[in-house]
Amino acid sequence: MPGREPGAVFPVVLNSFLKAIDGLTRLSAWVAAALLAILAVLGIAEILSRALFNYSIPIAFEYSSYMLAFIMFGGSAWALREGGHIRVSLIMGPLSPRLRRLVDIAATFIALAVATYATYAIISFTAGTYQMGSKSFFPSETPLGIPQTALAVAITLLALALLARLIRLLIGDAPENENPEETLEESSL
Repeated sequence: MPGREPGAVFPVVLNSFLKAIDGLTRLSAWVAAALLAILAVLGIAEILSRALFNYSIPIAFEYSSYMLAFIMFGGSAWALREGGHIRVSLIMGPLSPRLRRLVDIAATFIALAVATYATYAIISFTAGTYQMGSKSFFPSETPLGIPQTALAVAITLLALALLARLIRLLIGDAPENENPEETLEESSL
């Protein structure tokens, strides 16, 4: 195309890729928040059911466990972009800005490697579960591939969020959202 620099498409594609990951992690946070609300309602229902009727809801413990796993990993991807994870400022504080950036890149790369391996492992494990047709030992006999698939999606999103963070660090963009006062509901999908 006349008037367009060679390689000008790359930043547009990269920016779109990073925005897509941000959108997916935001969606994951919304799902995690909804599951947290369901988890609370299920817990309250279980407590009331036991106290008032001496009856335990058969799926309460099992499904709470499944939801908690997704909440933890599904929310982690969004928290990473928002700067919500715990940091050890004692180590980073005395470093020069250049060395701090290099340590941040190295730490993000290591975290990405671990998350990538975890993604591979959970996807392989889930595929085996589907092949074997495994079901939970609880009375619901839930096919275990379903909650494992949700967990695989959440861990994959965490790995993608780490990849986006590493890319941002390498190109000099801010790895965390620069609007810390913006809440999940104020951000756009």
